[in-house]
Amino acid sequence: MPTTVEIKGEFEKKIKRLIDAGIYGNIAEAVRDALRHLLREYDEKEIAAELYRQEKVSLAKAAGIAGVSITRMKEILIEKGIKPRLGVEGVRELYEDYETLKGTED
Repeated sequence: MPTTVEIKGEFEKKIKRLIDAGIYGNIAEAVRDALRHLLREYDEKEIAAELYRQEKVSLAKAAGIAGVSITRMKEILIEKGIKPRLGVEGVRELYEDYETLKGTED
C-alpha cells in the first residue's frame, strides 16, 4: 500500500539540491534512500525486545519479528534486563503465539 508524505521547508530544499546535483533522480528516490539508511540503524532484535517490554507482542511474536527461536529471544530479553513473562498473558497472546507457531511448521 503506497504512503503519501508531504515534504516541505528545509527538507524539501535540501532534497531538491541533491536532485539538482544529480545525486538522486527524483524526490521518491531520495526518500527511499533516506529510509534505507534510517532502518539500518534499527536492529530487528531491538525492536522486538522493545515491543515485548511494552507488552505489545507475545514472546513468540517477538521471536518471529527478531528472526530467532523463542529460547534465543528469552536470552536476548534477559541480556537487555527485560524479564520474560511466565506463561501466556491472556487470550490475545495465546492466539498470537498459536498463529506464529503455526506459521513455522512448514
